Amino acid sequence: MNIHQTITVIIMDIFLIVELCVSMYFATKEPDLLTPLFLKYFFSMAVPTFIIAKIFIKRLQSKPEPMS
Repeated sequence: MNIHQTITVIIMDIFLIVELCVSMYFATKEPDLLTPLFLKYFFSMAVPTFIIAKIFIKRLQSKPEPMS
């Protein structure tokens, strides 16, 4: 894994922590529906984050050097 991929993973981790906090914040506003609201908010934000991170990680992959 090169430095650009490592930075992408670190940024993805930060986004996931923020998404977790935002999901908990909105879900706690209605304690009766805490679990469904948390899952709705978290997965609606986390799935696109994972997809975008995977695209960036593949795009930033080092090209193998041609063998001579």
